[in-house]
Amino acid sequence: MPKNTIIVLCVIIMLIIGGIIAFSFLQKEKISSGEQSVSEEEFLEESEEKSNQVFGFLAMISNIDIGNNFLIVKPEADEKKEIKIIIGEETSLEDKVDISDFREGNVIFIKAKTNIIGKTEIDDIEFIRVLP
Repeated sequence: MPKNTIIVLCVIIMLIIGGIIAFSFLQKEKISSGEQSVSEEEFLEESEEKSNQVFGFLAMISNIDIGNNFLIVKPEADEKKEIKIIIGEETSLEDKVDISDFREGNVIFIKAKTNIIGKTEIDDIEFIRVLP
């Protein structure tokens, strides 16, 4: 092999190694400056916050007030608890179903627009589906 070819190959190898080293230092610098770093505590808090959010649940209808457009339901997860479900104009019901079609004892799926944990009255219902 000619001497020039060996020199060119050595230069290329040194450039590749230099690029790898420079890239690794830049990544360490980004992480230490906090650009992409999230502390374990922040990650756990965010995960816990998300896991404590519920937007939908199954419930059994225990009372219906057609005149005031609300249902009283007992969630399947806690049948001792009662929740007032206010059916607004934006609440989507199944096709050809009206509040007067609901019956006490129907099992329904309720989907709210916001977190429902701890609420005893929910008025931001996205949709309600009667289950077979």
